[in-house]
Amino acid sequence: MRTLFLSNNPNLGSTARILQCWLRLGPELGLKSCVALCRKGDFSRWLGANGIEYLVDPMPWPNRLWPFPGMWHAWKVARWARRFNVDLIHCNEHDMYPFAILLRRLLPRPLVCHVRFHIGRPFCEWTFAGDRGPDALLWTSKAQRDDCAGAVEGIVPAARQHIVYLGLDLETFGTLRQGREATRQAWKVGPDEIVLGTASALLPRKRIEDFIQLVAELARQDHRVVGVIAGDAMPGEERYREELFRRAAQTGLGQRLKWLGNLEPVEPFYHAIDVFVSTSEYETFGNSVCEAMACSRPVVAYRGGSVAEVIGDAGLIVETGNLSALISGAARYVCDPELRASIGVRARNRVAEQFDPLQSLRIVRRLYDSLVPQRGEDTTDDGKQ
Repeated sequence: MRTLFLSNNPNLGSTARILQCWLRLGPELGLKSCVALCRKGDFSRWLGANGIEYLVDPMPWPNRLWPFPGMWHAWKVARWARRFNVDLIHCNEHDMYPFAILLRRLLPRPLVCHVRFHIGRPFCEWTFAGDRGPDALLWTSKAQRDDCAGAVEGIVPAARQHIVYLGLDLETFGTLRQGREATRQAWKVGPDEIVLGTASALLPRKRIEDFIQLVAELARQDHRVVGVIAGDAMPGEERYREELFRRAAQTGLGQRLKWLGNLEPVEPFYHAIDVFVSTSEYETFGNSVCEAMACSRPVVAYRGGSVAEVIGDAGLIVETGNLSALISGAARYVCDPELRASIGVRARNRVAEQFDPLQSLRIVRRLYDSLVPQRGEDTTDDGKQ
């Protein structure tokens, strides 16, 4: 089975994390893949280092007023993909789907779309209606599927919708415990200090201001508390970042509240902290929460869409926006090292049991098999298979 993945993520975090796992584990299940990317970056370098064929192309959305650029790039990607005799096209992010519709005209193959964020009715009507619909639509969580049910109702049949959890390969992620002290020393954090951390893009819906207030309150109660923030502003959100800097300065914490910027690799960050805090008001999965759990870190979080679904009983959940409850929950972890350790073990076990990428890849492989004729049958480029 040969799959063409389309991705707009040039980095090694977020939506690329599960794709890395699938690309690495795919040969075990008879899957061979190539990847088309919108931009060069850490992900393209990883693909090259691992011997995975890839193409960099902007893959623009179609434009009725000026259709030539979209069709030209679709032809370019289709010509490249034919070299590998691909059986199926898989959009790793739904943002790639409008381009994939053009591509399917030139490369008639089953088309799978992985929805990564919350989508609305207008987008679905424009993108999925009629003969533009995907052969399979993948959700990353039950909460995401339920929250988007009205958007796809009557457009994508329920039989074509599937929940495929994201996850982490614990043989390659969550194993770098020996680097904890070195990372903390680089942060100028003492061995007795308790580090609360959060990691995400600096976006208003992440409510990082709540994390800043939480750290400030707990630091007033306990001089050992330190806060660290990993991540940076997305283009266009620089004003929000500056507002966070202003709020951080007003706390008077100085070096006890640190902004680290984007981190790659990010795993040492999780091992160096003691408690992970998620203040996001909505996640369709919550990669950073799952990553912290994989590193045996206790998590305290807002319910945040699917975050409660990911954490289960391996962390502490409060209602989104209830900052006082979030502070109280984090305080329990600060005061009780045995609780931190026991919940951390439970968190990693939950990732192993529920969010194993090989398990999710088996689901995807069975789905592929249902869409693609068996090898040996005639497959032509006229769309008849």
